[in-house]
Amino acid sequence: MMWLSWTSFLAVVGAVNGIPSRPSDSSYDFGYERNAYGPHPLTVFKSATQLEVPKLDVLQSSKACDSSLYTLLTPRGGATREPQATILDSNGDLIWTSGWNRQQLYNLMVQEYKGEKYLTFWAGDDAVGGHGAGTIIMLDKTYSLFREVGAAYGLDADLHDFRITKAGTALITVYNVVQRDLTEVGKTHIGPLWDCVIQEIDLETGLAIFQWQALDHWNLADSYREIGDDGEGDRAYDFFHMNSIDKDSRGNYLTSSRYMHSLTYINGTTGEVIWVLGGKRNMFQDLSNGTATNFAYQHDARWSGKDTITIFDNGVDDVHRDIAPTRGLKLKIDEKAMTVSVVAEYFNPHKIHGISQGSFQSLPNGNVLLGYGNSAAFTEFASNGDVLCDTHFGPESRFGTAEVQSYRVYKYEWHGMPKTSPTSAIRKNSGRNWSFYVSWNGATEVSQWILQGAEDLNVTDGNWKELNRTDRLGFETEFEILKPYPRFLRAIAVHTEGYMLGVSEPIRAEQMEDQLKPTGILSYMDGEGLSTQLVIIAGCALVIAVCLWIGIVAWNNRPTVYWQLPTVPN
Repeated sequence: MMWLSWTSFLAVVGAVNGIPSRPSDSSYDFGYERNAYGPHPLTVFKSATQLEVPKLDVLQSSKACDSSLYTLLTPRGGATREPQATILDSNGDLIWTSGWNRQQLYNLMVQEYKGEKYLTFWAGDDAVGGHGAGTIIMLDKTYSLFREVGAAYGLDADLHDFRITKAGTALITVYNVVQRDLTEVGKTHIGPLWDCVIQEIDLETGLAIFQWQALDHWNLADSYREIGDDGEGDRAYDFFHMNSIDKDSRGNYLTSSRYMHSLTYINGTTGEVIWVLGGKRNMFQDLSNGTATNFAYQHDARWSGKDTITIFDNGVDDVHRDIAPTRGLKLKIDEKAMTVSVVAEYFNPHKIHGISQGSFQSLPNGNVLLGYGNSAAFTEFASNGDVLCDTHFGPESRFGTAEVQSYRVYKYEWHGMPKTSPTSAIRKNSGRNWSFYVSWNGATEVSQWILQGAEDLNVTDGNWKELNRTDRLGFETEFEILKPYPRFLRAIAVHTEGYMLGVSEPIRAEQMEDQLKPTGILSYMDGEGLSTQLVIIAGCALVIAVCLWIGIVAWNNRPTVYWQLPTVPN
Protein backbone atom coordinates (compact mmCIF):
# COMPACT_ATOMS: atom_id res chain seq x y z
CA MET A 1 0.00 0.00 0.00
CA MET A 2 1.26 3.46 -0.88
CA TRP A 3 1.20 5.98 1.96
CA LEU A 4 0.91 9.71 1.18
CA SER A 5 2.01 12.52 3.45
CA TRP A 6 -0.66 14.99 4.52
CA THR A 7 0.90 17.63 2.27
CA SER A 8 0.89 15.25 -0.70
CA PHE A 9 -2.70 14.28 0.02
CA LEU A 10 -3.78 17.93 0.02
CA ALA A 11 -1.88 18.52 -3.22
CA VAL A 12 -3.77 15.64 -4.84
CA VAL A 13 -7.07 16.95 -3.54
CA GLY A 14 -6.16 20.43 -4.81
CA ALA A 15 -5.31 19.09 -8.26
CA VAL A 16 -8.59 17.23 -8.46
CA ASN A 17 -10.44 20.41 -7.56
CA GLY A 18 -8.52 22.55 -10.03
CA ILE A 19 -6.33 24.26 -7.43
CA PRO A 20 -2.86 25.02 -8.85
CA SER A 21 0.17 23.47 -7.21
CA ARG A 22 2.73 25.67 -5.48
CA PRO A 23 6.50 25.95 -6.03
CA SER A 24 8.57 23.69 -3.82
CA ASP A 25 10.34 26.66 -2.21
CA SER A 26 7.10 28.15 -0.86
CA SER A 27 5.41 27.49 2.50
CA TYR A 28 1.94 27.34 0.98
CA ASP A 29 -0.67 26.16 3.47
CA PHE A 30 -3.71 24.57 1.82
CA GLY A 31 -5.73 24.79 5.05
CA TYR A 32 -4.91 28.48 5.44
CA GLU A 33 -6.54 29.30 2.12
CA ARG A 34 -9.61 27.23 3.02
CA ASN A 35 -10.36 29.03 6.33
CA ALA A 36 -8.74 26.38 8.55
CA TYR A 37 -7.51 29.23 10.79
CA GLY A 38 -10.52 31.46 10.29
CA PRO A 39 -10.81 34.63 8.20
CA HIS A 40 -7.96 36.34 10.07
CA PRO A 41 -5.11 33.87 10.80
CA LEU A 42 -2.98 35.15 13.67
CA THR A 43 0.40 34.62 15.25
CA VAL A 44 0.32 34.93 19.05
CA PHE A 45 3.12 34.98 21.59
CA LYS A 46 3.78 33.66 25.09
CA SER A 47 5.94 36.55 26.23
CA ALA A 48 3.66 39.27 24.81
CA THR A 49 0.13 37.90 25.08
CA GLN A 50 -1.46 41.24 24.20
CA LEU A 51 0.07 41.21 20.71
CA GLU A 52 -1.68 39.58 17.76
CA VAL A 53 -0.34 39.91 14.23
CA PRO A 54 -1.26 38.45 10.86
CA LYS A 55 0.01 34.95 10.14
CA LEU A 56 1.32 34.93 6.58
CA ASP A 57 0.91 32.32 3.89
CA VAL A 58 3.78 32.46 1.38
CA LEU A 59 2.53 31.06 -1.91
CA GLN A 60 5.69 31.81 -3.87
CA SER A 61 9.14 32.93 -2.76
CA SER A 62 12.47 33.78 -4.31
CA LYS A 63 15.87 34.91 -3.09
CA ALA A 64 15.55 37.75 -5.59
CA CYS A 65 13.02 39.49 -3.31
CA ASP A 66 14.47 42.34 -1.29
CA SER A 67 15.01 40.74 2.14
CA SER A 68 16.92 43.74 3.49
CA LEU A 69 13.68 45.71 3.92
CA TYR A 70 10.79 45.34 6.35
CA THR A 71 7.17 45.03 5.24
CA LEU A 72 4.79 47.72 6.57
CA LEU A 73 1.02 47.30 6.57
CA THR A 74 -2.07 48.37 8.53
CA PRO A 75 -4.32 45.31 9.01
CA ARG A 76 -7.94 46.14 9.69
CA GLY A 77 -11.40 44.87 8.77
CA GLY A 78 -14.44 43.04 10.07
CA ALA A 79 -12.47 40.00 11.26
CA THR A 80 -9.76 41.97 13.08
CA ARG A 81 -9.99 42.80 16.75
CA GLU A 82 -8.33 46.21 16.52
CA PRO A 83 -6.69 48.14 13.65
CA GLN A 84 -2.91 47.92 13.78
CA ALA A 85 0.20 49.49 12.36
CA THR A 86 2.49 46.50 11.82
CA ILE A 87 6.07 45.88 10.68
CA LEU A 88 7.21 42.38 9.64
CA ASP A 89 10.59 41.09 8.52
CA SER A 90 11.25 39.14 5.33
CA ASN A 91 10.36 35.87 7.11
CA GLY A 92 6.99 37.24 8.23
CA ASP A 93 8.17 37.56 11.85
CA LEU A 94 6.94 40.52 13.84
CA ILE A 95 9.19 43.54 14.31
CA TRP A 96 6.68 46.00 15.77
CA THR A 97 2.94 46.45 16.09
CA SER A 98 0.68 48.96 17.80
CA GLY A 99 -2.80 50.39 17.78
CA TRP A 100 -3.52 54.10 18.24
CA ASN A 101 -6.32 55.05 20.62
CA ARG A 102 -8.53 52.41 18.97
CA GLN A 103 -8.79 54.56 15.83
CA GLN A 104 -8.65 53.28 12.27
CA LEU A 105 -5.11 53.29 10.87
CA TYR A 106 -3.94 53.71 7.26
CA ASN A 107 -0.85 54.23 5.15
CA LEU A 108 2.08 53.18 7.37
CA MET A 109 5.34 54.45 5.87
CA VAL A 110 8.92 55.40 6.73
CA GLN A 111 9.62 59.01 5.73
CA GLU A 112 12.48 61.40 6.24
CA TYR A 113 12.23 64.84 7.82
CA LYS A 114 15.29 67.03 8.49
CA GLY A 115 17.65 64.09 8.15
CA GLU A 116 15.79 61.77 10.55
CA LYS A 117 13.57 58.79 9.72
CA TYR A 118 10.04 58.63 11.11
CA LEU A 119 7.15 56.19 11.01
CA THR A 120 4.10 57.99 9.64
CA PHE A 121 0.48 56.85 9.45
CA TRP A 122 -3.03 58.27 9.40
CA ALA A 123 -5.32 57.77 12.42
CA GLY A 124 -8.98 58.74 12.66
CA ASP A 125 -12.53 58.00 11.57
CA ASP A 126 -12.89 56.31 8.17
CA ALA A 127 -16.68 55.91 8.30
CA VAL A 128 -17.31 59.07 6.29
CA GLY A 129 -17.96 57.76 2.79
CA GLY A 130 -14.75 56.20 1.51
CA HIS A 131 -12.34 58.69 3.02
CA GLY A 132 -11.35 59.90 6.47
CA ALA A 133 -11.38 62.63 9.10
CA GLY A 134 -8.30 62.50 11.30
CA THR A 135 -4.65 63.45 11.73
CA ILE A 136 -1.24 62.21 10.67
CA ILE A 137 0.96 60.59 13.34
CA MET A 138 4.77 60.83 13.20
CA LEU A 139 6.75 58.50 15.51
CA ASP A 140 10.50 58.70 16.04
CA LYS A 141 12.85 55.71 16.26
CA THR A 142 11.89 55.16 19.91
CA TYR A 143 8.20 54.94 18.86
CA SER A 144 7.50 58.16 20.75
CA LEU A 145 5.11 60.75 19.29
CA PHE A 146 7.18 63.33 17.43
CA ARG A 147 4.37 65.29 15.82
CA GLU A 148 0.64 65.07 15.10
CA VAL A 149 -0.14 66.81 11.83
CA GLY A 150 -3.52 68.20 10.84
CA ALA A 151 -4.86 69.92 7.77
CA ALA A 152 -5.01 73.72 7.55
CA TYR A 153 -8.05 76.02 7.80
CA GLY A 154 -9.74 73.87 10.42
CA LEU A 155 -10.26 70.93 8.03
CA ASP A 156 -9.57 67.27 8.78
CA ALA A 157 -6.69 65.38 7.21
CA ASP A 158 -7.89 62.64 4.89
CA LEU A 159 -6.54 59.08 5.05
CA HIS A 160 -5.48 58.71 1.41
CA ASP A 161 -2.07 60.36 1.37
CA PHE A 162 0.57 62.11 3.43
CA ARG A 163 3.93 62.74 1.80
CA ILE A 164 6.86 64.66 3.24
CA THR A 165 8.71 66.56 0.50
CA LYS A 166 12.45 67.10 0.24
CA ALA A 167 11.80 70.71 1.23
CA GLY A 168 10.39 69.55 4.58
CA THR A 169 6.76 70.34 3.78
CA ALA A 170 3.90 67.82 3.71
CA LEU A 171 1.29 66.99 1.07
CA ILE A 172 -2.13 66.12 2.51
CA THR A 173 -5.39 65.04 0.89
CA VAL A 174 -8.50 66.74 2.26
CA TYR A 175 -12.22 66.12 1.65
CA ASN A 176 -14.62 68.98 2.23
CA VAL A 177 -18.43 69.02 1.82
CA VAL A 178 -19.77 71.91 -0.25
CA GLN A 179 -23.15 72.75 -1.78
CA ARG A 180 -23.34 72.67 -5.57
CA ASP A 181 -25.90 72.96 -8.37
CA LEU A 182 -26.36 69.36 -9.56
CA THR A 183 -28.19 70.03 -12.83
CA GLU A 184 -25.24 68.91 -14.97
CA VAL A 185 -25.56 65.39 -13.53
CA GLY A 186 -29.33 65.17 -14.00
CA LYS A 187 -30.63 66.62 -10.73
CA THR A 188 -32.84 69.67 -10.38
CA HIS A 189 -31.60 70.98 -7.07
CA ILE A 190 -28.56 72.18 -5.14
CA GLY A 191 -27.06 69.42 -3.05
CA PRO A 192 -23.96 68.39 -1.07
CA LEU A 193 -20.88 66.94 -2.69
CA TRP A 194 -17.34 66.13 -1.63
CA ASP A 195 -14.76 68.52 -3.02
CA CYS A 196 -11.21 67.12 -3.07
CA VAL A 197 -8.42 69.38 -1.88
CA ILE A 198 -4.63 69.28 -2.06
CA GLN A 199 -2.86 71.08 0.77
CA GLU A 200 0.88 71.55 1.10
CA ILE A 201 1.63 72.22 4.76
CA ASP A 202 4.61 73.79 6.48
CA LEU A 203 5.34 71.19 9.16
CA GLU A 204 6.86 73.76 11.49
CA THR A 205 3.91 76.17 11.49
CA GLY A 206 1.02 73.98 10.33
CA LEU A 207 0.09 76.64 7.76
CA ALA A 208 -0.87 75.87 4.16
CA ILE A 209 1.55 77.19 1.56
CA PHE A 210 -0.51 75.84 -1.37
CA GLN A 211 -4.08 74.68 -1.86
CA TRP A 212 -5.88 73.27 -4.91
CA GLN A 213 -9.56 72.31 -5.20
CA ALA A 214 -10.84 69.83 -7.78
CA LEU A 215 -14.18 71.64 -8.22
CA ASP A 216 -12.37 74.69 -9.58
CA HIS A 217 -11.01 72.69 -12.52
CA TRP A 218 -13.29 69.69 -13.13
CA ASN A 219 -16.93 69.35 -14.18
CA LEU A 220 -19.25 66.93 -12.45
CA ALA A 221 -20.14 65.41 -15.82
CA ASP A 222 -16.49 64.29 -16.24
CA SER A 223 -16.98 61.70 -13.50
CA TYR A 224 -17.69 58.01 -14.10
CA ARG A 225 -19.44 57.90 -10.74
CA GLU A 226 -23.19 58.23 -11.20
CA ILE A 227 -24.80 60.45 -8.62
CA GLY A 228 -27.43 57.81 -8.00
CA ASP A 229 -24.70 55.51 -6.67
CA ASP A 230 -24.37 57.82 -3.67
CA GLY A 231 -28.10 58.40 -3.26
CA GLU A 232 -29.66 61.78 -2.53
CA GLY A 233 -30.63 63.78 0.49
CA ASP A 234 -27.95 64.48 3.08
CA ARG A 235 -25.31 62.11 1.64
CA ALA A 236 -22.71 64.01 -0.37
CA TYR A 237 -21.88 63.08 -3.96
CA ASP A 238 -18.28 61.83 -4.29
CA PHE A 239 -17.57 62.83 -7.89
CA PHE A 240 -13.73 63.00 -7.90
CA HIS A 241 -12.26 60.86 -5.09
CA MET A 242 -8.61 61.87 -4.84
CA ASN A 243 -6.34 59.12 -3.50
CA SER A 244 -2.71 60.17 -4.07
CA ILE A 245 -0.51 63.25 -4.48
CA ASP A 246 3.04 63.50 -5.77
CA LYS A 247 5.26 66.54 -6.31
CA ASP A 248 8.09 66.54 -8.85
CA SER A 249 11.38 68.42 -9.12
CA ARG A 250 9.65 71.11 -11.20
CA GLY A 251 7.38 71.94 -8.27
CA ASN A 252 4.22 70.61 -9.96
CA TYR A 253 1.69 68.18 -8.52
CA LEU A 254 0.38 64.87 -9.83
CA THR A 255 -2.88 63.62 -8.36
CA SER A 256 -5.00 60.52 -8.98
CA SER A 257 -8.80 60.64 -9.23
CA ARG A 258 -10.51 57.27 -8.76
CA TYR A 259 -13.85 58.29 -10.24
CA MET A 260 -12.42 60.30 -13.14
CA HIS A 261 -10.22 57.33 -14.15
CA SER A 262 -7.48 59.89 -14.69
CA LEU A 263 -4.34 61.60 -13.45
CA THR A 264 -4.18 65.39 -13.28
CA TYR A 265 -0.87 67.26 -13.58
CA ILE A 266 -1.10 70.65 -11.85
CA ASN A 267 1.03 73.78 -12.06
CA GLY A 268 2.60 74.23 -8.62
CA THR A 269 2.44 78.04 -8.85
CA THR A 270 -0.88 78.88 -10.53
CA GLY A 271 -2.85 75.70 -9.80
CA GLU A 272 -3.84 75.44 -13.46
CA VAL A 273 -4.20 72.00 -15.03
CA ILE A 274 -1.23 71.30 -17.33
CA TRP A 275 -2.52 67.98 -18.68
CA VAL A 276 -4.85 65.06 -17.97
CA LEU A 277 -3.96 61.41 -18.55
CA GLY A 278 -6.86 58.93 -18.90
CA GLY A 279 -10.58 59.36 -18.47
CA LYS A 280 -13.00 61.50 -20.47
CA ARG A 281 -10.54 64.42 -20.75
CA ASN A 282 -7.48 62.39 -21.74
CA MET A 283 -4.95 64.52 -23.66
CA PHE A 284 -2.45 61.81 -24.67
CA GLN A 285 -2.16 59.58 -27.72
CA ASP A 286 -1.96 55.96 -26.54
CA LEU A 287 0.89 54.18 -28.36
CA SER A 288 0.05 50.84 -26.71
CA ASN A 289 -3.27 50.07 -28.39
CA GLY A 290 -5.33 51.60 -25.61
CA THR A 291 -3.70 49.72 -22.70
CA ALA A 292 -1.86 52.80 -21.41
CA THR A 293 -4.95 54.96 -20.94
CA ASN A 294 -7.70 52.46 -20.06
CA PHE A 295 -6.86 52.31 -16.35
CA ALA A 296 -9.85 52.69 -14.00
CA TYR A 297 -10.49 53.29 -10.27
CA GLN A 298 -6.69 53.50 -9.89
CA HIS A 299 -4.58 54.35 -6.82
CA ASP A 300 -1.07 55.44 -5.83
CA ALA A 301 0.13 57.33 -8.94
CA ARG A 302 3.79 58.41 -8.62
CA TRP A 303 6.59 59.78 -10.70
CA SER A 304 9.39 57.24 -11.21
CA GLY A 305 11.99 59.35 -12.99
CA LYS A 306 11.39 62.36 -15.22
CA ASP A 307 9.17 60.64 -17.78
CA THR A 308 7.82 57.51 -16.06
CA ILE A 309 4.69 57.16 -13.95
CA THR A 310 3.64 54.14 -11.88
CA ILE A 311 0.00 53.32 -11.03
CA PHE A 312 -1.91 50.65 -9.14
CA ASP A 313 -4.70 50.06 -11.65
CA ASN A 314 -7.63 48.49 -9.78
CA GLY A 315 -9.57 48.08 -13.03
CA VAL A 316 -12.70 47.35 -10.97
CA ASP A 317 -14.57 48.73 -7.99
CA ASP A 318 -17.34 47.62 -5.63
CA VAL A 319 -20.02 48.30 -8.26
CA HIS A 320 -18.36 47.55 -11.61
CA ARG A 321 -16.60 44.21 -11.18
CA ASP A 322 -16.31 43.23 -14.83
CA ILE A 323 -14.08 46.01 -16.20
CA ALA A 324 -10.52 44.63 -16.26
CA PRO A 325 -8.09 42.63 -14.10
CA THR A 326 -6.12 44.51 -11.46
CA ARG A 327 -2.54 45.30 -12.50
CA GLY A 328 0.47 47.37 -11.66
CA LEU A 329 1.20 49.74 -14.50
CA LYS A 330 4.39 51.53 -15.49
CA LEU A 331 3.94 54.20 -18.17
CA LYS A 332 6.32 56.33 -20.21
CA ILE A 333 5.03 59.75 -21.23
CA ASP A 334 6.31 62.26 -23.74
CA GLU A 335 5.03 65.69 -22.75
CA LYS A 336 6.21 67.32 -25.97
CA ALA A 337 4.63 64.82 -28.36
CA MET A 338 1.80 64.15 -25.86
CA THR A 339 2.11 60.38 -26.20
CA VAL A 340 2.01 57.59 -23.63
CA SER A 341 3.05 53.92 -23.78
CA VAL A 342 3.20 50.91 -21.47
CA VAL A 343 6.66 50.10 -20.11
CA ALA A 344 5.58 47.11 -18.01
CA GLU A 345 2.47 45.49 -16.51
CA TYR A 346 2.37 43.48 -13.28
CA PHE A 347 -0.34 40.85 -12.75
CA ASN A 348 -0.85 38.74 -9.65
CA PRO A 349 -0.60 35.00 -10.56
CA HIS A 350 -4.07 34.45 -9.04
CA LYS A 351 -5.59 37.30 -11.05
CA ILE A 352 -6.70 39.12 -7.92
CA HIS A 353 -9.35 41.80 -8.39
CA GLY A 354 -8.45 44.63 -6.05
CA ILE A 355 -11.86 46.26 -5.83
CA SER A 356 -10.64 49.09 -3.62
CA GLN A 357 -7.41 50.59 -2.21
CA GLY A 358 -3.99 49.28 -3.24
CA SER A 359 -0.39 50.38 -3.73
CA PHE A 360 2.50 50.37 -6.19
CA GLN A 361 6.03 50.81 -4.86
CA SER A 362 9.28 50.86 -6.82
CA LEU A 363 11.90 49.29 -4.53
CA PRO A 364 15.55 50.41 -4.35
CA ASN A 365 16.80 47.19 -6.01
CA GLY A 366 14.52 47.71 -9.03
CA ASN A 367 11.79 45.30 -7.93
CA VAL A 368 8.13 46.31 -7.74
CA LEU A 369 5.83 45.69 -4.76
CA LEU A 370 2.05 45.67 -5.14
CA GLY A 371 -0.36 45.68 -2.20
CA TYR A 372 -3.90 44.62 -3.08
CA GLY A 373 -5.83 46.76 -0.59
CA ASN A 374 -9.22 45.17 0.00
CA SER A 375 -7.70 41.76 -0.76
CA ALA A 376 -5.23 40.61 1.91
CA ALA A 377 -2.23 40.03 -0.37
CA PHE A 378 1.00 41.59 -1.54
CA THR A 379 3.28 40.52 -4.39
CA GLU A 380 6.86 41.40 -5.29
CA PHE A 381 7.87 41.39 -8.97
CA ALA A 382 11.06 41.71 -10.95
CA SER A 383 11.17 44.93 -12.96
CA ASN A 384 10.11 43.04 -16.12
CA GLY A 385 6.92 41.73 -14.49
CA ASP A 386 8.06 38.24 -13.39
CA VAL A 387 6.50 37.18 -10.07
CA LEU A 388 9.13 36.69 -7.34
CA CYS A 389 7.24 36.48 -4.05
CA ASP A 390 3.50 36.18 -3.46
CA THR A 391 2.10 36.44 0.06
CA HIS A 392 -1.34 36.41 1.71
CA PHE A 393 -2.20 37.75 5.17
CA GLY A 394 -5.76 36.44 4.93
CA PRO A 395 -7.32 33.48 3.08
CA GLU A 396 -7.93 33.99 -0.63
CA SER A 397 -11.42 32.51 -0.28
CA ARG A 398 -12.36 35.66 1.69
CA PHE A 399 -10.82 38.27 -0.65
CA GLY A 400 -13.16 41.16 -1.37
CA THR A 401 -15.16 40.72 1.85
CA ALA A 402 -13.22 43.47 3.71
CA GLU A 403 -12.73 41.08 6.66
CA VAL A 404 -8.95 41.57 6.47
CA GLN A 405 -7.37 44.34 4.42
CA SER A 406 -4.61 46.93 4.38
CA TYR A 407 -4.92 50.20 2.49
CA ARG A 408 -1.32 49.94 1.28
CA VAL A 409 1.64 47.58 1.74
CA TYR A 410 5.14 49.04 1.49
CA LYS A 411 8.71 47.96 2.22
CA TYR A 412 11.33 50.14 3.94
CA GLU A 413 14.52 50.08 5.93
CA TRP A 414 13.88 50.93 9.59
CA HIS A 415 15.85 51.04 12.82
CA GLY A 416 13.74 51.01 15.97
CA MET A 417 15.00 51.47 19.53
CA PRO A 418 11.98 51.34 21.90
CA LYS A 419 12.01 52.98 25.30
CA THR A 420 10.11 50.02 26.72
CA SER A 421 11.83 46.96 28.20
CA PRO A 422 11.80 43.43 26.80
CA THR A 423 8.90 41.30 28.04
CA SER A 424 9.22 37.70 29.20
CA ALA A 425 7.24 34.78 30.60
CA ILE A 426 7.74 31.22 31.85
CA ARG A 427 5.47 28.74 30.13
CA LYS A 428 5.21 25.10 29.21
CA ASN A 429 6.81 24.36 25.84
CA SER A 430 5.72 21.90 23.16
CA GLY A 431 7.67 19.13 24.90
CA ARG A 432 5.76 19.82 28.13
CA ASN A 433 8.89 21.10 29.82
CA TRP A 434 9.44 24.61 31.17
CA SER A 435 10.81 27.37 28.96
CA PHE A 436 11.62 31.04 29.35
CA TYR A 437 10.25 33.20 26.50
CA VAL A 438 11.39 36.74 25.73
CA SER A 439 10.56 39.37 23.07
CA TRP A 440 10.89 43.11 22.55
CA ASN A 441 8.25 44.91 20.51
CA GLY A 442 9.93 47.31 18.08
CA ALA A 443 13.58 46.44 18.72
CA THR A 444 15.38 45.95 15.40
CA GLU A 445 19.00 45.88 16.59
CA VAL A 446 18.96 42.78 18.83
CA SER A 447 21.49 40.20 17.64
CA GLN A 448 21.53 37.82 20.62
CA TRP A 449 19.65 37.03 23.79
CA ILE A 450 21.40 35.95 27.01
CA LEU A 451 19.48 34.07 29.72
CA GLN A 452 20.66 34.86 33.24
CA GLY A 453 19.81 33.46 36.66
CA ALA A 454 20.21 34.74 40.22
CA GLU A 455 19.40 33.65 43.76
CA ASP A 456 18.94 37.10 45.27
CA LEU A 457 17.67 40.41 43.86
CA ASN A 458 19.04 42.53 46.71
CA VAL A 459 22.62 42.54 45.46
CA THR A 460 24.48 43.98 42.50
CA ASP A 461 24.19 42.79 38.92
CA GLY A 462 27.29 40.72 39.47
CA ASN A 463 25.06 38.17 41.17
CA TRP A 464 23.45 37.30 37.81
CA LYS A 465 25.04 34.31 36.12
CA GLU A 466 24.81 33.46 32.44
CA LEU A 467 22.84 30.27 31.89
CA ASN A 468 22.54 30.24 28.11
CA ARG A 469 22.71 32.45 25.03
CA THR A 470 21.31 32.21 21.50
CA ASP A 471 21.00 34.25 18.33
CA ARG A 472 17.77 36.15 17.76
CA LEU A 473 16.01 34.19 15.01
CA GLY A 474 12.49 35.58 15.26
CA PHE A 475 10.32 37.92 17.29
CA GLU A 476 10.12 35.57 20.30
CA THR A 477 13.12 33.66 21.64
CA GLU A 478 12.81 30.51 23.77
CA PHE A 479 15.20 29.12 26.39
CA GLU A 480 14.42 25.70 27.84
CA ILE A 481 14.99 25.84 31.61
CA LEU A 482 17.16 23.09 33.05
CA LYS A 483 17.37 21.96 36.65
CA PRO A 484 18.47 23.07 39.15
CA TYR A 485 16.25 26.13 38.73
CA PRO A 486 17.66 29.49 39.94
CA ARG A 487 15.27 31.57 42.04
CA PHE A 488 15.09 34.36 39.43
CA LEU A 489 15.48 34.59 35.66
CA ARG A 490 15.90 37.46 33.21
CA ALA A 491 17.11 38.03 29.63
CA ILE A 492 19.64 40.49 28.22
CA ALA A 493 19.27 41.86 24.67
CA VAL A 494 22.67 42.20 22.98
CA HIS A 495 23.67 44.32 19.95
CA THR A 496 25.75 42.93 17.06
CA GLU A 497 28.75 44.81 18.48
CA GLY A 498 28.33 43.09 21.82
CA TYR A 499 26.89 45.77 24.08
CA MET A 500 23.66 45.48 26.06
CA LEU A 501 20.52 47.06 24.61
CA GLY A 502 17.98 46.17 27.28
CA VAL A 503 17.04 43.78 30.05
CA SER A 504 13.75 42.13 30.95
CA GLU A 505 12.22 42.35 34.41
CA PRO A 506 13.26 39.44 36.69
CA ILE A 507 10.80 36.54 36.96
CA ARG A 508 10.59 34.19 39.95
CA ALA A 509 11.52 30.75 38.66
CA GLU A 510 9.88 29.35 41.81
CA GLN A 511 6.53 29.90 40.12
CA MET A 512 7.23 26.70 38.20
CA GLU A 513 7.28 24.74 41.43
CA ASP A 514 4.20 26.61 42.66
CA GLN A 515 2.27 25.38 39.64
CA LEU A 516 3.31 21.79 40.41
CA LYS A 517 1.77 21.73 43.88
CA PRO A 518 -1.45 19.62 44.23
CA THR A 519 -4.60 21.72 44.12
CA GLY A 520 -7.25 18.99 44.48
CA ILE A 521 -7.92 15.27 44.37
CA LEU A 522 -6.13 15.09 41.02
CA SER A 523 -3.19 17.35 40.24
CA TYR A 524 -1.31 18.14 37.08
CA MET A 525 2.30 16.94 37.59
CA ASP A 526 4.33 16.72 34.39
CA GLY A 527 7.03 14.06 34.77
CA GLU A 528 6.40 13.59 38.49
CA GLY A 529 2.85 12.22 38.66
CA LEU A 530 -0.25 11.89 36.56
CA SER A 531 -0.03 13.36 33.09
CA THR A 532 -2.84 15.30 31.46
CA GLN A 533 -3.65 12.28 29.32
CA LEU A 534 -3.91 9.96 32.36
CA VAL A 535 -6.17 12.42 34.16
CA ILE A 536 -8.48 12.56 31.14
CA ILE A 537 -8.47 8.76 30.77
CA ALA A 538 -9.15 8.28 34.48
CA GLY A 539 -12.02 10.76 34.34
CA CYS A 540 -13.55 9.06 31.32
CA ALA A 541 -13.20 5.64 32.98
CA LEU A 542 -14.94 6.95 36.10
CA VAL A 543 -17.84 8.31 34.05
CA ILE A 544 -18.17 5.00 32.17
CA ALA A 545 -18.12 3.02 35.43
CA VAL A 546 -20.85 5.18 36.97
CA CYS A 547 -23.00 4.79 33.86
CA LEU A 548 -22.53 0.99 33.92
CA TRP A 549 -23.42 0.84 37.61
CA ILE A 550 -26.59 2.85 37.03
CA GLY A 551 -27.49 0.56 34.13
CA ILE A 552 -26.96 -2.60 36.16
CA VAL A 553 -29.04 -1.29 39.07
CA ALA A 554 -31.83 -0.29 36.70
CA TRP A 555 -31.76 -3.73 35.04
CA ASN A 556 -31.90 -5.62 38.35
CA ASN A 557 -34.87 -3.55 39.53
CA ARG A 558 -36.86 -3.83 36.32
CA PRO A 559 -40.52 -5.06 36.68
CA THR A 560 -41.20 -8.73 35.80
CA VAL A 561 -43.28 -9.25 32.64
CA TYR A 562 -44.73 -12.62 31.61
CA TRP A 563 -45.22 -13.19 27.92
CA GLN A 564 -47.94 -15.56 26.51
CA LEU A 565 -47.63 -17.00 23.03
CA PRO A 566 -50.65 -16.38 20.83
CA THR A 567 -53.04 -19.32 20.18
CA VAL A 568 -52.63 -20.88 16.78
CA PRO A 569 -56.02 -21.62 15.12
CA ASN A 570 -56.67 -25.11 13.82
